[in-house]
Amino acid sequence: MSNAAKKINAESAEQNKTSMEVVKKDEKTIVEAPSLEKRIQKVEDLSMLIERWRKLSETRRNLQTFSLGADGLGATIFLRDASGKEFKTSNTPVVSAVMEEIKSTLDSKIKEVEEQIKF
Repeated sequence: MSNAAKKINAESAEQNKTSMEVVKKDEKTIVEAPSLEKRIQKVEDLSMLIERWRKLSETRRNLQTFSLGADGLGATIFLRDASGKEFKTSNTPVVSAVMEEIKSTLDSKIKEVEEQIKF
């Protein structure tokens, strides 16, 4: 092998050595603690969410204890709007459907609040 070829091979080997070096940087991340006001606000928000969850859960439990009569006359639903007009029904399938919809809505609201409660 000629001197020129040896020189090219040596330069090539030297380039490979330098390109494979790993440079490690020491980076320190500085995490600043939130201010007292922000921490207090977070605690207050969490308290409100917990209270909302408790009310929804209690309503759901109360609804679970409610039972429809087998005769179709045991339950009645009353609806009253802001102007005082009323709607009333004792139709068991209608009452049952309304109760199922309320349960479904409560379950989804409880799930939403549970997802928002984070530490």
